Order: sequence, then structure tokens, then C-alpha cells
Amino acid sequence: MRGVWSTLALVAVALGLGAYIYFVDSTRTDTETKEKVFAVTADAVEELRVVSKGDTSVLKKANGAWALVEPLATDADTNEVTALVNSLASLELNREVDPSATDLAQYGLAAPKADITFTATGGATGRLRLGDATPTGSDVYALKGDDGRVFLVSTFAETSLVKSAFDLRDKRVLRFERDQVDGLEITSAGATAALTRTNSDWRVTAPSGARGDYGAIEGLLTRLSTTMMSGIETTDVSALQKYGLDAPAATVVVKAGSASATIAIGTTVEGKAFARDLARAMIFTMDGAVATELQKGAAEYRKKDVFDLRAFSAQQIVLTRGADTLTFQKKAGTGENPVDTWTVTGPGTAATREVKSGLMEEALNKLTGLRARTFDAALPATGTAPIMTVRAQFDEGKTEEASFARAGDDALVVRPDEAGAMRLDITAVEETLQAFDTVLAPPAPATPAPAAPPAAAAPPEKKP
Repeated sequence: MRGVWSTLALVAVALGLGAYIYFVDSTRTDTETKEKVFAVTADAVEELRVVSKGDTSVLKKANGAWALVEPLATDADTNEVTALVNSLASLELNREVDPSATDLAQYGLAAPKADITFTATGGATGRLRLGDATPTGSDVYALKGDDGRVFLVSTFAETSLVKSAFDLRDKRVLRFERDQVDGLEITSAGATAALTRTNSDWRVTAPSGARGDYGAIEGLLTRLSTTMMSGIETTDVSALQKYGLDAPAATVVVKAGSASATIAIGTTVEGKAFARDLARAMIFTMDGAVATELQKGAAEYRKKDVFDLRAFSAQQIVLTRGADTLTFQKKAGTGENPVDTWTVTGPGTAATREVKSGLMEEALNKLTGLRARTFDAALPATGTAPIMTVRAQFDEGKTEEASFARAGDDALVVRPDEAGAMRLDITAVEETLQAFDTVLAPPAPATPAPAAPPAAAAPPEKKP
């Protein structure tokens, strides 16, 4: 019994202690206002001097844009500088440690991790030094200005404040205006692929004409515009052979009107590729996986879909097989809840007749799902008879055409607007033809209603 009472007493003490801690913490959170280290807004800061990681960096803002002016003149990394300035402006003093320290070395402040000075609008200035972390690791010793008052700031401030010149400079591997790009030239393995954009449509124009794969090309541009250097190897661009840049593995030219930007890719070592932006006197390293992607040939940027057509956008399908031609026509539905219908006209049908919309949709899904596996530079051999030709109208006035020929286990597809042929599995084409055959199958005859059974004869009347 004594043990039960002891346990209950311990539980009561624990609950009371927990309630007290909760009360104290909640009271502190509600009433305590931490002192700001600097009375400055981020937008007001116009110049920075950052001594950190063995570098001294000087940055200045002009017309709202930051530029690195020392140790070299170049664009700044907007994200990094903005994070640094925002951190300075929002930095809070967690606790004072020593109001007038005489030995700064014990706090790591004699040779600080970062020594940052700034100038703001109107001539206001400020200085911050960051030293060692506290034994618990949750705070960092800091000094404001030139006085000896040591205080604590949160450790996470280091992430945005302790920056080298490389951290603060523009690290994009290639600089260009993304929304103005209208062309690309990719040279790799001795071949050049030329890509041209008109409005939102991309075409491969060399080594032969073909539709461009919008997603693949735009994805390439995104990677080129967002990939960052992992380091600067040298500013001596005379030793290109050492880095495989005398005969690059790939060269990519990004065009925007009369302007252009060019990146050359050299050798790759341990996942890092040496590269060079021809407009800048440096050789840098970048992600080897991105460098490998830049070496893809023209086929990777061709559209793989046989048709631009989509099942929902189809208006008319003209299907030719041998000497027979069938025309499938969509008729838009009307009324409050319109339902589109399809008709077919051609050999084997006495007249234009309606077909089941569900079956037609399945056939269109098969047709629009056809995708090339590879591409042939040459057209099919002369005399190869097509097994199917499709002409389609869609999207209120667009048209396209493709012819399909058998080549063993493959189908070769030719479009008048593309050079060479697309190669895909013949099975996919056969399944498409079967789907259209199902659409063409005549409707099953109506099943006659079963005859009513004859009435049962009345039983003979019994005589008395």
C-alpha cells in the first residue's frame, strides 16, 4: 500500500512540475521581446564588406541589384546576398554574456568566423562579428560594432552570414535571359543539333527537320539557367588541354536574337565536370550528371509522339488501308448537356452511320498513344506499301498526316513535315487497327422478344 501512495505522490509532483514549466515558458513567450541587434531594414542596406573563410568580399547595390566589386568585379548571387542582408536586419540578441569583455579569444572573437560591416541609406553603418558556438551548440558568441559587449545569437544565423567570395558571387554556369531564348545549338560527338523556337513551338532544324519535344528542350534550358558552379578551378584559360576543353565533349550555344551565350564541357572526374563559359576568363567545375545530359544528340530533342492530335481534340479522322478509305467525323452535341457523337462514311457502309462514341474514343486513344522508339535518318525503301495512312483534323483547323509501313517487327512512320522515319513496335499499330475494326463492326441485330407461351387448355369438366 505504501508503494501505491509513493507512486501517486511522484505522479502528482511530475504533473505539478510540468504545469509550472508550461506556465513559465508560455509566460516568457508571450511577454518577452528580444532586442534587435541592428535597427535597420534589409531594403536600406546598400553596401557590404564580408570577411569570412579567408576572403574579403565587397558588394554594392545599384538600381536594386547587387554586384560583387572585390576581390573581383562580377554579378552577385542574388539569393545568397538577400539572405545575408535579411539575416542582419532580423538578427536578435538572445542573451548578454559579458558587458565589457577584455579577452575576446575565449569567445572565438579575436579571429571571428565572420566580420561583416554594412552601410545603409542615409549613411547609417553597422558591424557584426561572429565567434565560436556555445558548449550546447545552440548559440554563437557575437559582437556589435567595436565595443566589448559579448552576446549570443542563434546558431542558424551562421548559415546565411558566414560566406566566402565564391558563395556571394553569381555561380550560374551560363548567363542568359531565359524568356528571350529562340534557338539552341548542341555539338557533341562530331554532330550538331540545331533547335529553333517560334512562339511556343520548338523544331529541330539540323541535322534534319522535325518537330521538337517541348518538354525536353525547355527542361534543358531550365537546367542550363539554374545549374551552379561547384568551384572555380582556374582563371588561366590558356591551359585548356589539361581540362579537356581544347576539344570539348560538348558545346552548347544559347541564342536570344542577335545575342548568344556558349558553354563548353570538358572531361569529367569523380562526378565533377570541367567547363567554361566562353564569355568569362575562368574554368570551373559543375555537376557531372548535368554535363553528361548536355551531350545528348538531336534525337533526344525530337518529339516522340507520332501525332500532335489528342483524342479529345479530334474533329475528323481519314483512315486509308489499301484501296479503302474511311472518314470518321465528330458531330458536336447540343442542348443543356451536350454529348458529342461520331459517324463513319466509306466502303462497307451503305451510308453514313453513327458509331459508338465509347469505342471511337478507345480507338483514338490507341492512335494518339503511338510513340517512336527510335528514328531512322532514311525513308523506307521505295515501293514499301503503307499498311495505314491517317489524316487528322483537330483543334479547330490544324491538320497532320502519317503513313505506316511494316519493317519486320517494327513499323516505320513517315510524316510529310519531318525528315526520315519514326520507328516503333508493329504490335502497337496492329492494336490500333483492331480498335478501329471494332468501331466499324456493324451493330448486333436486335434480339426478337421471346414468343408468349400458348395458353394452357382448360381441363375437361367432370360429370356428376
